[in-house]
Amino acid sequence: MKSKSFGLDIGSTSMKAVWLGRSGNTLTIESVVSAPTTTRGMLTESDMDQKIFADSVKGILKSAGIVEKNANVSIPESQVYSKIIEMPDLSDSELAAALKFELEQHIPLPLDQVKTDWQVMERINDAGRKKMNVLIVAAPLGILSKYEKVTNLIGINPQTVETEVISVHRALYPALDPTAADVIVHLGGSTTDVAIVKNGILNMIFTIPLGGIAVTRAIAIDFGIDPNQAENFKKAYGLTQNVFDGKIGKSLEPILQSIIGDIRKAILSFKEKNNMPIKQVILSGGSALLPGLHVFFANILGIQVVVGNCWEINGVADVPQEVLEDAPSYNVVFGLAIRDLQ
Repeated sequence: MKSKSFGLDIGSTSMKAVWLGRSGNTLTIESVVSAPTTTRGMLTESDMDQKIFADSVKGILKSAGIVEKNANVSIPESQVYSKIIEMPDLSDSELAAALKFELEQHIPLPLDQVKTDWQVMERINDAGRKKMNVLIVAAPLGILSKYEKVTNLIGINPQTVETEVISVHRALYPALDPTAADVIVHLGGSTTDVAIVKNGILNMIFTIPLGGIAVTRAIAIDFGIDPNQAENFKKAYGLTQNVFDGKIGKSLEPILQSIIGDIRKAILSFKEKNNMPIKQVILSGGSALLPGLHVFFANILGIQVVVGNCWEINGVADVPQEVLEDAPSYNVVFGLAIRDLQ
């Protein structure tokens, strides 16, 4: 186990870096920084734009005093293909052989165009029938090549590249019930990533193509204002009913109802298959702090809803106040940083 570890989360709207240290059972912050990404961030295909973006990240890391070069880096769930599938209980060698067929069934790209990985999540004995749940992940080679190029320009060495939902699961793990089921809802800029967790273990993963940017756009259109002002309205008022006659909340509701509808379908499917109720929904991501959002989710789903704070549940001391106030948006990068300290 290392004594220090560095996570870098390059999101669609912001970049975050966390450098953590561990002494015994105590986690400490060596450095933490957050900044807006350049216009297109990791989405750009332009060599010049990639260099500008890399120089921006390099400058931010330097200003934060982060000198560690080995980093754990996130990749958005929307840019990879990941799924948890059920298979007969097999040895690792048998599973590796069987997965070629399974990957062809579940991955919508030719296998020579992706890099694949897998992990056995759980082995189950169901009334004498042995089976297992396997997480399969496939990342397009073009996406990985871009990440390699940009991280090289930044001057860091990506030790691991993992999907955001896996990082969030690790960051929020202490809040999960080891004897029940929880739902993690990570509200990102472009997408909402959902994980249903059974006994602390990932059981189902899926992505909804709606996120904070869509919510901001809806407010901007309904009120006829620019996106920056709409973003401020969203963060300040959310779903509260005592401002603008609740019109901001009404702008948000169709998108949120769509997101919750997909979550509810997944919960029903999980319950039918596992005969286990959901104990709680944990909200993550920058939009998790929208005023009234957790109440809105709870009222529709009929389940306890909490906001996931990686710093508090992992017992990190001396967290800057401005970081604590925006804690759910750090769950991805915290999960990356703590990866090598467990």
